Amino acid sequence: MKNIELAQTKLEQKKARLVMEETRLKIQERKKRTRQLIEVGGLIVKAELDFLSANAIYGGLLEVQKQLSQDKSIISKWEATGKKAFEQEQKLATPVILSFQNAPTPDVKAAIRSHNLRWNSFRKEWYGNVKDLDSLKAYLADNLDNTDYNLEIIQG
Repeated sequence: MKNIELAQTKLEQKKARLVMEETRLKIQERKKRTRQLIEVGGLIVKAELDFLSANAIYGGLLEVQKQLSQDKSIISKWEATGKKAFEQEQKLATPVILSFQNAPTPDVKAAIRSHNLRWNSFRKEWYGNVKDLDSLKAYLADNLDNTDYNLEIIQG
């Protein structure tokens, strides 16, 4: 009788582990899907089409789908165009690290974010690839004292 109860307990534990594993996998799938949707939305912004209404974007994508169904070879052309644009964008961007002696104001933070910099809470600094370094420098010079911040340009 004791062996049966022990076996039953072990089976219940295995079942609980399987349920936990299934839940973990579902969460992973949901996070992966969310990330993919965010990336697709980011591409709409990157292509500077975010001013269009949802109906216009959807209609345009349906047109792209129709074009694709008529000519499957067009994908390689699109991939080459996209790769070239990404590479060109990367060449124009300058990697920087921006640190402050005192916390910047919300307006300054917004301007920093608009230059594609992200906050590193561990290192307590802003970092990223800036497309228009002169604009960032001009903003900082106009709105801050030079002793309040340090802008480091990363040479690669």
